[in-house]
Amino acid sequence: MITGISYIEMRTRVWDECREVYGRRLGLTELQNTTAVQNEKGEWVDAAAGSGDREAVLQVGDSFLILREDETAPVLLSPEGERTGQAYGSVGHWSFYVEGNHHAFSHLEGFFASNRFRATKDGPIVQPMDHAYMQRSLLEFVDPSGYPIQISEIVDPRLSNQERRREKQRIANLSAGSLLKGFDHMAMECPEIARGKEIYGDMLGLSVIDHSDSGTHEAYVFAAGMCDIELRGRIDGGNVDGLGRGVVGSFGLWTDDVDALARGIAHDAPPAERDLALGVPVRSITLDAGDGLPVEIAQRLS
Repeated sequence: MITGISYIEMRTRVWDECREVYGRRLGLTELQNTTAVQNEKGEWVDAAAGSGDREAVLQVGDSFLILREDETAPVLLSPEGERTGQAYGSVGHWSFYVEGNHHAFSHLEGFFASNRFRATKDGPIVQPMDHAYMQRSLLEFVDPSGYPIQISEIVDPRLSNQERRREKQRIANLSAGSLLKGFDHMAMECPEIARGKEIYGDMLGLSVIDHSDSGTHEAYVFAAGMCDIELRGRIDGGNVDGLGRGVVGSFGLWTDDVDALARGIAHDAPPAERDLALGVPVRSITLDAGDGLPVEIAQRLS
């Protein structure tokens, strides 16, 4: 059974700036980073910058945001802040979950006011009721890589959406004391929507909370713990140019039994053990939904 998002990995050429934004400005707790070394007193201090392959792991509720320095990552903004036209990759954007966006804005107003790229300056904006399957209040900004990030509060009043709204709130309540409670949603493109439905729905068993079909494009929304995975693709298949590993280089899902899942889908390799972060050993398998974006299914090890 899939229980939630384990991590989102962000690739960037401006690692220091991203670490500053997600860590100090947004207040995420950094669990580890590969620049840390021990000095002669046994204290952990930052090593010299510029290694080209640094990594930081930040806590987001029961999930992690992994910032990975990568000189091959897409460059979405010029030094002047203009769009370059490079593709985002399969994950077009994702969003943090908060319980109240006015409360979040009161804590982050200085950040939004000083962000030199596009950002919400005047407070939360409520989406139109029929804009999507779930009505949200949004704060938005562009990170130093040029990637769009949202901060979401669920405000949908429709009775049909209250069960999902309560489920998200229940999970958020487990992250007491933190502003950003986890990942609210991920918006993804896939080359073959039927293949995406087979993997996320049939193989991994994620429940479908919304489905739409325009005749040329089809979309599914799957519930993965707190996070909604929004999957969209052409019905007849489409061009995979620009999909796969982009700014988001990979993401992971939590499961409570990776061995049973691997057997159930007849995975071609046994689960392997690794450390997702310092003190977070996992046992996992990795899937590909057909676009080259790795999806890791991981179980925590005690």
